[in-house]
Amino acid sequence: MWGRASFISEMTRKTGSIKGESAFRLLLFSIFASSFVLVISLVLQWLIYDDWLHQTGPLRIVGTCIAAAVTFLFVYRWLGTQARRRMEMLQRFNTIARMNDRIRNAVQAIEFTTYASNPAAAEHVRRAVEVIDEALRGVIEGSVTSALPPEKAPGRKAASQRTSA
Repeated sequence: MWGRASFISEMTRKTGSIKGESAFRLLLFSIFASSFVLVISLVLQWLIYDDWLHQTGPLRIVGTCIAAAVTFLFVYRWLGTQARRRMEMLQRFNTIARMNDRIRNAVQAIEFTTYASNPAAAEHVRRAVEVIDEALRGVIEGSVTSALPPEKAPGRKAASQRTSA
């Protein structure tokens, strides 16, 4: 089980917070999206006014720049919110993994203590420990699987791998 907990801890550590590299990515993607809106708006204005309506004149830059600025703010805020939610989710999964390890250790101590003091009762305790162990494995595997994209989840194959096999 320690492998799962360290895997989730590693995922949390790698993603870090919204600072540094991911903040740069947020900014870069937001600039790209707003530039795309700006260019498309200018091209459409030119196409409609100059080419189709044959009305030459200045392009309406102010409205286009406002649309680009609003796009920048919307995309930056949206991506920042997604990154924060992803971090919160990974922190919750990390907490679940740590709790899982602590519960397992406590249950194993109970199992071995029961075996040492009363070997006849040890079989019932061992079965109960196995049920608890299986339930904990299901919880942690479900949380890790839901945290990962489908192509990276353990035990899942990407669509391209399924069709080629």
